[in-house]
Amino acid sequence: MEGSLTSAAGLMLSCRQVESDDEKAPHIPSPAFTLGQVGTFDVENYGDLLYPVVLRRILERRGARVRLLPYSNLDGDAPLAAGFKTRALRELFDANRPQPRAVLVGGGDILRTDKELVAEHYRVAQDGRPGELLRTLGTTGLLQYLVRRRLPPPRASNFYAARFNDRWMSQPGPGPFLIDREDLPGAPPVCYLSCGVPHEFSTAERERVADTFDKADFIYLRDEQSRAKLLRAGVHAPIRVAPDLIVTLEDFFPRETEARRGRDILSRCGVDVTRPVLCFQCKPHTGFSPEEVVGQLALYRERTGAEVALLPLGYCHGDQLFLSEVAKKAEGAFKLVGVGSVYDMLAVIAAGSIFVGTSMHGNITALSYGLPHLYGPLAVDKAEGFLSGADLPDALKLRSWSELNDRIDFAFELGPDFFAGRARAAKEKVYRAVDELLAVVPN
Repeated sequence: MEGSLTSAAGLMLSCRQVESDDEKAPHIPSPAFTLGQVGTFDVENYGDLLYPVVLRRILERRGARVRLLPYSNLDGDAPLAAGFKTRALRELFDANRPQPRAVLVGGGDILRTDKELVAEHYRVAQDGRPGELLRTLGTTGLLQYLVRRRLPPPRASNFYAARFNDRWMSQPGPGPFLIDREDLPGAPPVCYLSCGVPHEFSTAERERVADTFDKADFIYLRDEQSRAKLLRAGVHAPIRVAPDLIVTLEDFFPRETEARRGRDILSRCGVDVTRPVLCFQCKPHTGFSPEEVVGQLALYRERTGAEVALLPLGYCHGDQLFLSEVAKKAEGAFKLVGVGSVYDMLAVIAAGSIFVGTSMHGNITALSYGLPHLYGPLAVDKAEGFLSGADLPDALKLRSWSELNDRIDFAFELGPDFFAGRARAAKEKVYRAVDELLAVVPN
């Protein structure tokens, strides 16, 4: 895996990154107390990085005098020019460190116990970047990892996961982001915010998982299928279900403003913005063929005259690798828009006519802006959970890429008023859930 293709910084191509301005990270003056927010805010993944950005704005708009402190496995500047810093999650468990008044876990698909897969997301993002690997693995660990890269594939990834877990995810709890308040100094309130549950819990895990959640002060999940998994694990605590927090994005990043920026970015990348623009994203996945995707997108372009912009959103998932292959096989017909900022990513989506992709937060961004969108044929529970929670038809989820053109026509036939109405209803549910959560946080 070449280093030039494994990060946002390495995929600028002909596009010059448009820097975000200071207003992207507003400051809440004279904070009355601190809230810790826990999540994967340290990986190059569009949706996860938006949670602190959006929550900060929601708190500010609601007049909450709060200082929000993001915590992730790795500390430092958040990637993709998100405009905030993260603290190491292990600090939350250190009695010698200053502690927040309460802890909010989320959002994201992080209510899980599969530490090895979590570590793999970091490895994919860091592979080919010696500086990042050195910081994460240490000198000895890096040398051992590089030796194992010459061996059959599982050896290197297994070593990385074990080393990462030992150095960065050794905190107590049934999963890396499942936090028992009694494990924290002073036992502060622990709330779960806009979280998803990606897998079932094993029989051996259920008792501890249930005990952890039954001690939580508030649980807000983003779909019913996640709630069902916690109930099957034996959780008795009340569970609030509302759409994903990020559906409120347009309230803080208005479409008219962002679409204007997005058209400027697209133009810099060679996209003709006088035509309709299909914004396409996809990660590598077993059974996904770049040739099939190119064929479907080329057919759409031929019959509509639209431009196709290829937009990586999850560098930690390898979006840039798959989309680079698509661009190569399209022989210049589609433009690879490799921006390195979450703010530029949302602007590009806002500037499009439709979004198609395997990214749930790409789809949610399009919904927030009242744009037609299609979820790619990825077999994940959260796809159906998102559609159901936002009262969207199942037909907006592809079963295969061969359906792409027919389903695009279906999405456009629903009309802009349909998507705008669904977005408004989803936002109202989110704000009610956040208000309920804030009511249980001491202030």
